[in-house]
Formats: sequence, structure tokens, C-alpha cells
Amino acid sequence: MPEEPSMVWPLLLLLPLLSLLWVLTEAGTGTVGVLAPAQVRGRLGDTVELSCKLQPLEHEVRVTQVTWTRRNAAGDDLNVAVFHPTQGPSFPEPGRLEFVAARPGEELRDGSLALRELSAEDEANYTCRFAMFPEGSRSARTWLRVLAQPENEVKTEEVPLRPLSPEPVPVACCVSSEGRPPAKISWPHLDEKANESQVPGHLPGTFTVTSLLTLIPSSQADGKTVTCRVEHESLEEPVLLPVTLDVPCECPPNVCKDKGRDQPWLLPIKKTTLTCEGSHLPLPPPSVSARTNGSLPPSAVAQNSQLLIQTVDKSINTTFICRVTNALGTGQAELTIQVREPSNQVLQPGWSTVSIITLTVVGVVVGVALLVSLIYFRLFRCPRESLLSGISVANGATLDPLP
Repeated sequence: MPEEPSMVWPLLLLLPLLSLLWVLTEAGTGTVGVLAPAQVRGRLGDTVELSCKLQPLEHEVRVTQVTWTRRNAAGDDLNVAVFHPTQGPSFPEPGRLEFVAARPGEELRDGSLALRELSAEDEANYTCRFAMFPEGSRSARTWLRVLAQPENEVKTEEVPLRPLSPEPVPVACCVSSEGRPPAKISWPHLDEKANESQVPGHLPGTFTVTSLLTLIPSSQADGKTVTCRVEHESLEEPVLLPVTLDVPCECPPNVCKDKGRDQPWLLPIKKTTLTCEGSHLPLPPPSVSARTNGSLPPSAVAQNSQLLIQTVDKSINTTFICRVTNALGTGQAELTIQVREPSNQVLQPGWSTVSIITLTVVGVVVGVALLVSLIYFRLFRCPRESLLSGISVANGATLDPLP
């Protein structure tokens, strides 16, 4: 029991020393006083600057050394560059690294480092550390990202002519080549499935992403325009690549009706022609069939895929049918014709625009002639009659009223 005080007192004396050691350790590993970005991006093959500056202090300190380290995949910190105020820079692998502002014999406050010819292996966490007296050391960490902008293209896949099948086939291919990190490819506004693959690019650390759009061949897919969307960190906005599909198939035909004239048709119209078109193989010549009531109007004549309307009047206000048939089925489309008189019609039959203009000009000329005659009469005839009337009164004549 008497020996216990002798053991407690040494421990109490060690507590202040342990606290002081903890403060110095925290000061040595803290980031206070060093200004550096949390992340820096650089392009593959370019030069990038890792900024590292000592924050201005209220009191003078002496920087004894600036050290850059890089943490590898195993978690080890490897020396990259060292700068001594009197001895200058030192690099384990010289040639690609350079201190931007530090110079021997000058005040050392800027330890920024430049890396040339960036490669994928340069992507890592870098630590910049200022060793100072009597402050200890201050450090900051920067994550260097190495990017490579990809080349993008889209193209259609050759689809062989085959009978209609429920199995999807590749119809378009979108490729994003030599990107780092791998690009993201999508096909907006489509429910169809896309098969994506990724392989290493030709340049070390790059990737090539391929997206293959597949769908079931149909008459609706042929001629449809789809868009490949490519997103990447090096791009300010996504790249949109449209492509028109070429999907031939042995399937029921898709019928395209005439789109040459807006509805309704306003008279007068001399004559017109409707064309019936069909797509997809195998396809015989399309034909225009009778109206929905089973007969064509007298002024309409069907000639294979065309319907010639020789006289346009209200008798053709009906619905025509364009029908195409092959071995796999029949497709058809309807076209309803509406013939109307102009709503603001003021001309009688037989009156032309030239006739109206001629009558207007003649009316204007006659009006001008009448106006000139009236002015002449008022200026030259009326003053003379007034003068004669005044002379008769002066000679004592009596002006009797007219009976």
C-alpha cells in the first residue's frame, strides 16, 4: 500500500506530455493553412496543374520543404516531387513534372506542380505537404481525374429480308470509342431492348462502349427515325445521333395515302389525281378500289395505283379506299374527300378576275370625268348668270318669279 503514491505521480506527470504530443500530431496531419482544390480534371495526353499554396499567416514561418506524394491502389504513399528552398526540385521520375512557381533562394509559399502528358496511371489522390518551422507540417489532398473524350457514331445494321418472325433482330448500332471513363449510351423514347458491351480501347486506360438496338421487324419499324444519346463527363451536354432504320420484312403492307392537297377542297378545281402507295415486300402494284358504298363516281377513273378525277364537284364528296395485298396479308387506307364552295364567294359564274379589274378601271375613269365636269360648271357657268341678274335689277327691271 505505501508504494501506490510513487506509481501514481509519474503517471500524472506524463499526462501533460501526452496531451502535447496529441496536439503536435494533429497539427502535423491537419489541412489548416494549405489551399488546394479537392478535385482536378485533366485530359489524356494534356498538361494539368495541381495547385497548392500556403495560406497567408499573421506571423513569419520558415518553410523547410514541400513534398508531393501519390497514393497507389494498394494504399501506399509514393514520393512524386520534393522542393528544397536552397537545393531546388527533386523528382524520382524526372521529365514529366515541374514546380510551377517555386524557385531556389526565394520565399517558398507556392508548391503547385505541373504534370505533362497525362496517362491513365496518373489518376490518383495527391498530397501536398509543407514542412515549416516552428509550426510543424500542413498538408492538403487533391483527387486527380484523367478524362478522355470519346468519338461517337451511329449506323444502321443490315437486316436481311426474311419472313415475319417474333424474334428481335439488330437494327442499329451506336459506338462510343476511346473514352475515359466509359460513356453512357441510351435510346430515348424507345421500349425496345438494347444489348451493351464494353471493351478496352486502343489507348491504355480507355474504353469502347457499343450499344446494339434490337426490335421485331414490322412495317412500323421500317423508315422510323431513332436517336442514340451519349453522355460523358468530358462533354458539356449529351450527344444526340439520329438514324433512320431500314427494316425490310415479308409482312403485310403498310399503305400510304395521298397527301398532296389539304382538306377541304375549295372550288373551282379543274382536275386532280390521287396516288396509292404501299411498302414492304413482297409487294404487287397497289390499287385504288371503289368507294365505301361500292362504286366510283362517274368523274373518277381508277388506273392501277392512281385515281384520276377529271371533274371536281360535290359528287366526289365520299371516301375512297387504297388497298394493297400480298401473300402475307392486306393493308388499306381510307381518304375522305370534302369539296366545298368558297365561303366568301361574291362572283357570278363566268366572271373572271380580269373582267372585274376592267370594270373597276372603267368605273374610276367615269367617276373622275363626272367630277371634272361638275367643277368646270361651278367655276365658269355660275358666275356669268349672277352677273346678268345684277344688271337687270340695276336698270329697274322687275324679276318676276317663275311660274
